[in-house]
Amino acid sequence: MWVLDVTGLAAESEWRVWLEPKFMQPAASGPVRGAERTVLAGGLWDGQELNAFSKSQWETLGLDWASFERGALQQAAWDLERVEVRLDRDNRKVIRFAELRSKEPLVASAVLAPGFGERFAQTLGDSFFVAVPSRYQAFIFPKLVGDPREYTDLVVKGYKATVYPVSLELFEVSGGVLRAVGVFEMP
Repeated sequence: MWVLDVTGLAAESEWRVWLEPKFMQPAASGPVRGAERTVLAGGLWDGQELNAFSKSQWETLGLDWASFERGALQQAAWDLERVEVRLDRDNRKVIRFAELRSKEPLVASAVLAPGFGERFAQTLGDSFFVAVPSRYQAFIFPKLVGDPREYTDLVVKGYKATVYPVSLELFEVSGGVLRAVGVFEMP
């Protein structure tokens, strides 16, 4: 169990913002552009888990959401470096999608990292789609290859197979901005 230390700068290295289902109603949260089912949650990384702030912890911290988010998103770059990336290719060697995964629940934070779009721009294009079914897994779909809805079963399976589901919403990353653009409907 972690202890909130708001007196020193060391605690800032544990700050995190991650994608979370809206129904979880995190005490410290912010909006995701265009999202109806997903929010940004704020809390701490304890080395094993993402722990959302309680209402009293958030109030003790004494920051507004924008200030906290700026600091926490810097840590997402560290999370992105720890994520494993696997490219799935068709029989012509064209990338169908990239899968981001981790044994740690950091993927839902890593997709928010500054520079996330630039990291995949050379292989997947300047603008692409992202699905984040769990804290452990995300899929990136190049816009030019096909319709991400072709992978509904893959995304829904990832969402149902975890104790930390995130979202069935489809996001677009363009110009470094993440915004919701659709939903994968469960069959």
